[in-house]
Amino acid sequence: MDRSVLLLLVIVSILVSGCMQSEIEDELSRARKAFINKEYTEAERFYQRYLRDNDSGIERWNVWNRLVEVAGTVRGNKNRAIELLDAMLLEYSGEPDRYRQVLVKKGNMLIEGGLWSEAITVWSQLLSAPAVKIEEEATAYANLGKAYLMRGEYGLAVDAFKDCRELEYNNSGHKQLCIYELAQAYAFLGNHVEAEKNLNNLLQYEAVEVTLMARAKLLLADIYEQQEQPQKAIALLQDIRETYPNPRVVEFRLKSLQK
Repeated sequence: MDRSVLLLLVIVSILVSGCMQSEIEDELSRARKAFINKEYTEAERFYQRYLRDNDSGIERWNVWNRLVEVAGTVRGNKNRAIELLDAMLLEYSGEPDRYRQVLVKKGNMLIEGGLWSEAITVWSQLLSAPAVKIEEEATAYANLGKAYLMRGEYGLAVDAFKDCRELEYNNSGHKQLCIYELAQAYAFLGNHVEAEKNLNNLLQYEAVEVTLMARAKLLLADIYEQQEQPQKAIALLQDIRETYPNPRVVEFRLKSLQK
């Protein structure tokens, strides 16, 4: 091929590529501008066009997440947001870090929506996902326990919260919450011995968040009342008069016990 013809083809190729890149950038620019201006329908249209026309575009991850934000947070359409997250799970199944991020986002959305059965499936998937990190395991066990608890499957909730408690995760606040939830699950099972044991364990921790400490003491007071140890229950209730989120509950319980 003549060198001049070859050079011409190269130049044309560069120009076409440049034009296409310019169109892509312009499309994303329009989408971002529409989003900033709260023109969400327009923003969605441009973002969706970008995904359709750019199978391997470097901005796909950000565009997907923006669409999820518009659907779930802006419009409050959780079903649509979950559909988008499902599409993302397919696209990023070969990218472990992003795949797990999508699972976490979907799991949180299902928990917020009270879709306990579906949430259990997703958090279980996270635990078996490739290269799962310890903080992701901690989040998964805590949410599994919550979902089982809400479904009334207290034995499975105990198992999940025990795994959460035993995890070697350097986050004292998270461990404390798992211990409280484990105690609550035992209480629902009627196993007051284990519930009391875990609550007393929690009370030994330093720097427990004030509301969590108050909730733990209220639950322990419940257990003491059922064990016919009213003085222990009264002492705990008096201790949380100023810290429990709903003081009327505490006052009502105290009056009942002091009759």
